[in-house]
Amino acid sequence: MKSLIPIYISVLLLSACSKPEEAEINANKVIESVKAMAKLGTTEYTFNKVVAGQDNQWYTIGSRKFIMTCKAHVIAGIDASQIQFTDVKPKEKSIKLTIPAVELITFDIPPDEFTITDAEVGTFRKNFTNQEWEKIQQKAEKAIVEDIKKYNIKVETEKNAKLFLDRLLRSAGFIAIEINTSPEGKF
Repeated sequence: MKSLIPIYISVLLLSACSKPEEAEINANKVIESVKAMAKLGTTEYTFNKVVAGQDNQWYTIGSRKFIMTCKAHVIAGIDASQIQFTDVKPKEKSIKLTIPAVELITFDIPPDEFTITDAEVGTFRKNFTNQEWEKIQQKAEKAIVEDIKKYNIKVETEKNAKLFLDRLLRSAGFIAIEINTSPEGKF
């Protein structure tokens, strides 16, 4: 009996010190969780725009000029529900996926962010109407969207989305992660 006591103690120590088998990754649950995020905004910007214009037609006497400033708040990201998981191997802890093209998730110019800093109307001209100011605001919005295309928002947003998804998938237990981007774009 004395010779069995060290064996029991050794078995107890080995069982206490040994690592329990790592649980298998529930890939379906991970994929569902990622897709449930829907719109994944990864970059946020604020754009300031100065818009100047004048209205002097050949058939009018005098001119109308204005300077307006506006501020747009933009969030860019991806539609997580459109992520394509192409090669998922939970036992090998590897996963391959393709994220969709970057898109503008929100584009907001609050009405109080349009500020007329200067307006000059000639003596023989009427003031700008509300409809004309609305058209000017729409042109300012289009100009901001064109400015957005000039910056590296798409590249930065893709980089942030990949980084976020990589960290999320690693926390779920995946080790080998390959994230590709979709070639088509809405940006």
